[in-house]
Amino acid sequence: MKATSELMKEHEGITLMLNIMSRVSDNIQKNNALNTEHMEKIIEFLQIFADKCHHGKEEKLLFPELERNGIPSQSGPIGVMLYEHQVGRGYIKNLSDAFTKFKAGDHNAMLQIADEMKKYVNLLTSHIHKENNVLFPMADKVLTEKLDNELFAKYEKLEEEEIGQGKHEEFHQLLKQLKNIYLI
Repeated sequence: MKATSELMKEHEGITLMLNIMSRVSDNIQKNNALNTEHMEKIIEFLQIFADKCHHGKEEKLLFPELERNGIPSQSGPIGVMLYEHQVGRGYIKNLSDAFTKFKAGDHNAMLQIADEMKKYVNLLTSHIHKENNVLFPMADKVLTEKLDNELFAKYEKLEEEEIGQGKHEEFHQLLKQLKNIYLI
């Protein structure tokens, strides 16, 4: 199915960023070092790509369609996913706030940055596993080919409207750049 395959492909990029964040967090804890330019880009990726774009596709398009097709949104996997999106947003806000303190000269905020990154990484790693192995297979069973194609087209439109033309590709370049710095 195109709709869930697209989201799973985005999960690959998000997972790569989670691996990068783990390394950045380890560097903070071991070396007391943080590259501010990289951190700004990581936070932007989380806010725009992971949350606004990816979670936006799920919350505004996929989940309502699944609910219309008999999968309840208040309980079960959709309810869990929505709750975890909110928890993740809290971690991103805390991370961003700690980073603002760090840039203002509070070097003690580095440990909070590392801690918030670890919490987000743990949450999203589990979250992605649940979506890929529980929710998306359920979606593939209830979505007709017509609905699947419509969702995929709506994803493209949402992405262009929410993050702008070319931004998706920019984020993939960022992933490649940070991967070469932190994971190789």
